[in-house]
Amino acid sequence: MLQIFDISGPTKPKNDNESLFPSLSYKERLMGFAFCSVLGYFIQILSFGSFIGILGGSPNKFALTYSLGNILALFGTAFLIGFKKQFENMIDKERKLTSIIFASSLVMIFLSVYLFKSKLLVLIFLVAEFCSYTWYVASYIPFARDCIKGCLRNIIKA
Repeated sequence: MLQIFDISGPTKPKNDNESLFPSLSYKERLMGFAFCSVLGYFIQILSFGSFIGILGGSPNKFALTYSLGNILALFGTAFLIGFKKQFENMIDKERKLTSIIFASSLVMIFLSVYLFKSKLLVLIFLVAEFCSYTWYVASYIPFARDCIKGCLRNIIKA
């Protein structure tokens, strides 16, 4: 039987597509992923414009914009693989602890800003969020965690 292949990207049967937007084509989902990821990282970069506020004792603006950038960048994966698959990846034994720390620090930043109104807690959870996000992303890059460990060992030895 003659099969016609779609060159626009891999396609799955509709019931196997667990992305957030299953009715979109692969190309459209890829564009949504790219848009969310780029916008999220752009917001993270823009947040460093208010980084000086940390030194002035007001970390809230930086923490909120940086956290929103992280959330938006991670939301982009919903266009490609869906929340279910992303959650399965996050609770994988290699990423489980990092994911828990990351998600908890995201929640705690918002609670520290709006409920507790504690600048010290905002700073603590901001550092935890940054470290856990970096470690989480590094888990997808071969040898990245080993490279980070090596760099930290060299810094500590110095």
